[in-house]
Amino acid sequence: MFKQQEIPINNDLVLIGGGHSHIILIMELSKRPIEGTRITLISNEIDTPYSGMIPGFIAGMYTWRETHIDLYKLCFKLNIRFIHSEVLEISAINKEIILKNRPKIKFDVLSINTGIQSSNKTIKGALKYCVPVKPISKLSNNFLTEIKKNNNIAFIGGGPASVELALGVQKRFTNTKSNLKISIITGKNGLLSSFPNQTRKAAKQTLQNAQINVIEKVEVIEVQKDKLILSDKTKLKIDKSILSTNGMAPEWIKKSDIILNRNNFIIVNNKFQTNYNYVFAAGDIVDFNNQNLSKSGVYAVKSGKPLARSIRGFIQKKIPVPYKFNKNYLSIIGLSNGLAIATKYNFTFTSRFSFLLKKLIDQKFVKKFNDLNQDNNYIFRNLFKVFDVIIQNNKNIPSYQMQCRGCAAKVDFNSLKTTLSKEIITTSEDAININNYPKLYQSVDMISSIVSDPYLLGKIAANHAISDIIAVNSKLISALMILQLPFSNSEINSRDLEQVTSGATEVLKLANCSISGGHTMIGKDKDPVIGFSVIGEKKSVNNKTLGKLKVNDILILTERIGSGIIFAGINNDIIDSYYHVEVLNQMYQGNINFSKILDRLKILSMTDITGFGLANHLLNLIKRDVGKTGLTIYPDKIPIFNGVTEALSKNVRSSLFEKNFNTAQKELVYDREIKLIDEILYDPQTVGGLAFIIPKEEKVKQFKILKENKINFTEIGFVNNLDNKIRIT
Repeated sequence: MFKQQEIPINNDLVLIGGGHSHIILIMELSKRPIEGTRITLISNEIDTPYSGMIPGFIAGMYTWRETHIDLYKLCFKLNIRFIHSEVLEISAINKEIILKNRPKIKFDVLSINTGIQSSNKTIKGALKYCVPVKPISKLSNNFLTEIKKNNNIAFIGGGPASVELALGVQKRFTNTKSNLKISIITGKNGLLSSFPNQTRKAAKQTLQNAQINVIEKVEVIEVQKDKLILSDKTKLKIDKSILSTNGMAPEWIKKSDIILNRNNFIIVNNKFQTNYNYVFAAGDIVDFNNQNLSKSGVYAVKSGKPLARSIRGFIQKKIPVPYKFNKNYLSIIGLSNGLAIATKYNFTFTSRFSFLLKKLIDQKFVKKFNDLNQDNNYIFRNLFKVFDVIIQNNKNIPSYQMQCRGCAAKVDFNSLKTTLSKEIITTSEDAININNYPKLYQSVDMISSIVSDPYLLGKIAANHAISDIIAVNSKLISALMILQLPFSNSEINSRDLEQVTSGATEVLKLANCSISGGHTMIGKDKDPVIGFSVIGEKKSVNNKTLGKLKVNDILILTERIGSGIIFAGINNDIIDSYYHVEVLNQMYQGNINFSKILDRLKILSMTDITGFGLANHLLNLIKRDVGKTGLTIYPDKIPIFNGVTEALSKNVRSSLFEKNFNTAQKELVYDREIKLIDEILYDPQTVGGLAFIIPKEEKVKQFKILKENKINFTEIGFVNNLDNKIRIT
């Protein structure tokens, strides 16, 4: 009986922006996936803030994580592609999105839910001197840094954001800044002009009690470095001004062929569709059905489910159900003093109950997206993790949690050793010399999708393969690509192929090489699997070995390690996703810059650090030496990525960790007690750095060359007289 064939990917649903509407949208669509539809989220932020909690974050009530939703991790959990990039332009008619410094993305259905900017058009100097409240993601990144440096703060604008943020600043700094002065210049309409009198009165009284100066019915005409020029011709001395005016659309949206209103917001109908029925939009960026709704997070949140219904209906060729907002929603303004003002219709209620209600609503909203613990698989994984920790505790080897990707997904060395012939697995250089061609070296590498972005995966895979050629001091002369694409229709396959090859081509071009050809196939992985067969030509036969290794020759490591731990921690929901940015930056750069100075270095032996971990690669390095030397290394000196220490302390280990440990442990000698940081030695790397040995007498000269060429490097040990052993000290 034939196995039923899976449904191919036939539609690319692309989401621009990680706003409130979209995070609800992806949750809704993930509950009941649309058959044959792949979802991609494009965002220039990895963490998206929940706007209702940012004043509380400013006040010190909440931590960063409590107020921000981890988009990267949310997409990973919900099986959604995540592309961390900035949108420059949209061509709806051509169904493509122009992105910054990378290939365009094509779509079948598009939805837009990006932030807006605080309007600076009517106030001279605002763009140069003000800290804008919107986009809210930028505010949470730099607001406190700006405020810490200044004492006289002015908020321009009389809306709820000014009230909440001003009170938040006062609460946070009231005990540390004795000369803190805060003012709110409301504009001509006054404080909270769209709210009932009782709400305005309660807010004014709270601001007065907090000694915050409210200047009403006056506009700011000009912002200068140290003063504001007001419409009544007075001047207000300031250190920093915060722009909290009405929002304006971002500049890039004007370059699209989507119809906008006179304020450049996207016009959508009551089904969230634009003038192109396959392009949807929601949140602050839209003018919904010409209703002139206020730019409120409430409307963005309420748009999520009906937006999901409309998109689902469109893709499934069903008639979308029109939606109508209820404008009489409950509004709660936090006062940072344990009270809040609740307003609905014309009723206003200031109480601690209102504050607790707001806190409960806000915390529940963020937790819903940061803690997807409802599924049974997650519960079982955590139960097994606890049992594994108990079982492994006596061996002092923490357990791994899930199968990792990238080079960490490779078959372990012991499995290879017990199966393959000695000629294949015997200790050798990173690339193999081609018989009868003494200058030619060949290697092959293949990695699974350590990232869901196919363009970046192409860059990473190319760098990973090239490292083997660099490690034998050769120049890349040929690259064949091996590519497995997801089961999709021809158009989707073409899109993925374009993304992958664009990334790989960019990297290969830096090595003065190109893709000569290769092989493609279709598989069941949801993301591409990519590899390269590469050939390099030895740059200098004389530089292969300058002589035997000598005791006290110096061991150098370029770049940082810990990529396996970082991705295992993120994918297991244990550490934050922003840690992976630094890791990816290293993967994108690779080792090509280092290869350009190899002819100037006197390297005795070299290897790149990949899936078998630093310890096993170093063991392979010294086993090449006929002099039977060993190495002494200092794990405390090994450069690691930010987040590694946190991940290790939380029992995070990559899936290949234990097997790497078992392979290396018999050949390690400890001069001290084992430390937690020692486990970095067994962590598998994808596009790791290079470890190499230089003569001790060349140290000053070699270090100078490395520094002049801005190579990241660290001295992590030296050659000793142990017979193919590594001493840990």
